[in-house]
Amino acid sequence: MKDGKKAFNVLASVEKHIEALKPLLPRQAIVCIGEYPIKLLLQEPFISKIEGTLPVLIEKSSDDLYKWVPANFNPYLILGFEDAKTDTHFWYNAMPYISKDDTLIESLKKKSIEPLQGTMLVASVWDGIGSASLPTLTGKLKASNIRSLAIAILPSKVQPADAHFNAFASLKTCSAIDGSTMVPVERDYLEGYEGVDRKGSLIKGNAVLNYLINFLLGKETFVAEISELSRIFNAKMFTPLLVSGASYRIFGSLENMLNTALLKPLLPFDLSSSEVLYVLFRMPSGLKDKLPRAKMELAIANWFKDKASLKSIYITEPIYVDDQNDRVDIAVFIGGFGTKEMFSEYERKIKSLKDQAVAKGYMTDDWQVVEEKPAETAIDTISESSIEEEIPLLENEPKAEEVKSIVEAEKVEEVKAEKSKKPNRKTVAKPKKAVKQKRQKVIEKKQKASSA
Repeated sequence: MKDGKKAFNVLASVEKHIEALKPLLPRQAIVCIGEYPIKLLLQEPFISKIEGTLPVLIEKSSDDLYKWVPANFNPYLILGFEDAKTDTHFWYNAMPYISKDDTLIESLKKKSIEPLQGTMLVASVWDGIGSASLPTLTGKLKASNIRSLAIAILPSKVQPADAHFNAFASLKTCSAIDGSTMVPVERDYLEGYEGVDRKGSLIKGNAVLNYLINFLLGKETFVAEISELSRIFNAKMFTPLLVSGASYRIFGSLENMLNTALLKPLLPFDLSSSEVLYVLFRMPSGLKDKLPRAKMELAIANWFKDKASLKSIYITEPIYVDDQNDRVDIAVFIGGFGTKEMFSEYERKIKSLKDQAVAKGYMTDDWQVVEEKPAETAIDTISESSIEEEIPLLENEPKAEEVKSIVEAEKVEEVKAEKSKKPNRKTVAKPKKAVKQKRQKVIEKKQKASSA
């Protein structure tokens, strides 16, 4: 019987409710490791405004982190080494501790019902915490089927050798992980950057890293897409060329924008040896007709045709914004470039430190940490079978069998006495001197008995 009212569809209502909740569910995470990227990020805490993004901060002291965090920023997780005595100067000091800590992975799994689209790791790798955390967390995320991208901020050329030693260790150990994807950027190049943002305001120095991260987090599938490209072509290392806030009317073409970006790289690299490209655009919706995707692909291919022999160019779906201007952002991630020259410079700088660490047993020559083994307590014991070897036989001395039976009888009495005193006390083997004294008493008793 129908009542004339429209039937209520429970299933449709539930689906509609779930769709409304989806924007609130976490879809990606960003993990900042080390004082340098954390303080840089907190200068303009835009991440708290990006829906579905979990910010995580990792540094040696969580107390320091809480002091740095402004009132308008709410990080999802703060991690630190609470034991002040923990040595974290070198990567091989910190790695054993970080390897045993699964707090981050467990928290990310519990927070989201659906798997995260990806996790972006940003670390200054010149200290022990950053250099050890980057490869360790990359490996843990992979084991948990969470795609990740590791942005490694390399030290300035004027920083000491130990900073370069930690940085190179991080690159080597991270690249050894199957399926890892890295984006190294150099501190000197970051701090020397100059450009403009989408409003035409100046971007100066390392603030460009904030701008780039904000750009990338606007594309939820970015980490998954570049990770897949990295896996297919076995290109583990990428570096970005960034076009920021370029007016299409002023530059006139994408080629002119890319020419300008090439003058401001974030890492010195050999462009001619590059093999793959991942390209992301951000632009006003009003430029859709002027810059269709086909035109973008052709412009990128033409620009690179005389510069590198590329195996693949992947241009992802652009990010369209509602700005009332003509400013374009482009992030061109260039992968598969040769690293021999860059690595050889590091190897020259850190050779003595590496040789010393290997000689002292802290690490192996192929960048594996040698964990400290607990020292074994040496206990001085003596067996009954060695009694005759330890002490020369005396005249009228009892036979070994007689001494053995007497010693065993005394041991039984001692065990009974110990049990009656402290049932949990550990038994310690007798030293040789005590056994010799007991034996001497047995000999004296035997000699008195013979003389009587």
